Amino acid sequence: MSVQFSTITGLLDKFSIKVHLKENCELIGFRYLNKDVSVYLSDYLYIGKVSNLAEMPSSTRANYMLYEDIPLSSLYKQESTSNIILVSNKSDITFIIDILQNLFDMEIRMVNFTNKLLELCQEGTTIQQLLDVGYETLGNPLLLVDISLCFMAHAGGNTIKNEPLWEWTLSKGYVTEAYVNSIMENKVDRDIESEHNENPDLILWESGLLNHRQLVGRVLKNKQPLAYLKMLEYNKPITKYDEQMLITLCRFLSLTIKGFNESFSSTNPLVDSFITALLNQKLYDHDAISERARAFNLKLYDNLYVIAIELNDINRNDDKIYYLKRKMQNYFNRDTVIIYDKYIVVLLDVKGENIFNENELNLFGKLLEKHNCRAGISKVFHNLYDLAEYYKQTITSLSIGNQIHSPERILNYNDFIVTHMILSFGDKAHLKILVHPIVKLLIHIDEEKNSDFFKTLCAYLKHNQDVTLTSKALHIHYNTLKYRIKRIIELTNIDFNNSELLFEVQLSEKVLKLVKQIGIEK
Repeated sequence: MSVQFSTITGLLDKFSIKVHLKENCELIGFRYLNKDVSVYLSDYLYIGKVSNLAEMPSSTRANYMLYEDIPLSSLYKQESTSNIILVSNKSDITFIIDILQNLFDMEIRMVNFTNKLLELCQEGTTIQQLLDVGYETLGNPLLLVDISLCFMAHAGGNTIKNEPLWEWTLSKGYVTEAYVNSIMENKVDRDIESEHNENPDLILWESGLLNHRQLVGRVLKNKQPLAYLKMLEYNKPITKYDEQMLITLCRFLSLTIKGFNESFSSTNPLVDSFITALLNQKLYDHDAISERARAFNLKLYDNLYVIAIELNDINRNDDKIYYLKRKMQNYFNRDTVIIYDKYIVVLLDVKGENIFNENELNLFGKLLEKHNCRAGISKVFHNLYDLAEYYKQTITSLSIGNQIHSPERILNYNDFIVTHMILSFGDKAHLKILVHPIVKLLIHIDEEKNSDFFKTLCAYLKHNQDVTLTSKALHIHYNTLKYRIKRIIELTNIDFNNSELLFEVQLSEKVLKLVKQIGIEK
């Protein structure tokens, strides 16, 4: 981490300063000057008042920023080997120091970012992991496209709501023709011009067809373009330091992207066969699974999910299936998408606790609706050898969705755990065995007296026995509800402090609701 002396003088040029530059140098920080300082380090900037200087210049070269509380001795101007910035006594020195602090803070941030990228590359990183770190650090969405402007990867793209060009690219896998024409007409992509230029542009600004500005970084190897990394100015303004960090990220990407002849398709036969073997449970040894994942360079985040996408009859021809597989590869930015038993199966690894945020969930739902598909999602897991078990959860979710005639496109197993348990019991015995006698009694009374005791009890338990909330939910008077609860106690002798009993009552409600949804008595 270092800042050139000339960079500082350029940054402070708008203030009333005088510069005595003997020799430009690299500075790693600044220190405050006082008369007790006897040894000056040549890679630090010393800040203080002119009156704090020693009477005679030191023979050691130093770097000063001095507040002119008194005139500077001519000895320092003529005989000193040091670099000096003189700040007028009319300037706000505190404000200037804040600018310097921010400058060095940004340099530290840059070094930390570079070190993080370097560590990833030393561990054997992926393009996606580099983009994820870039998104976390820069705070704006990133999109990587190849030299033909086809999609390669993204980070944060699913958070964008009002940028049609990005949404198109993420869903289609390529940019629009209008964008390509705009690029050519405005000569934003100047590869041909810069092939023989020793200093080709590393970053370019684009706007035009976009609702937000975007900065485009050129990923180069041997001065030849490999790809383009786009950063959308969406969440916050892009600073000069963001520009430098984007250039740095492009350089690390050039080390990760192998070359011109590399296919950027997500299809990976080794990974496909590995995931298929896990689903078939032909590969079940834990150590063997871990070793093979390393051999195939399959680097995954800790939190894993399985998504099984169910195709309707129209989508079941081979061409359509492979087309949709490619769509899902583009959408999820993963090679871990395969066709298995007429499902498109996605092994999705995520860094956070949730598989989707609200916006991503809506976008995924729209994608499924567009292609008339449904998706089952497993619970989270952490080990590849559990893949087959969690894949079963996705199929169970789709099956239960069919049985209860759910209109939802996305069926999450977390929402069907109790339903699955009830249906599994129903395969062994009649479901009515699970209905508690209190529930049977209240339903019988309701049918005879045309009352709503069972409905009232269910609402009361749902709202944690809160009379106010329950009366609002049922649209009845507070006292009416209290009377009904009193009558329920008299009729059933129910104990509202018995948690086990209350669980059985609520389970009974779920059983009856499920039986009604399925349409048959088990």
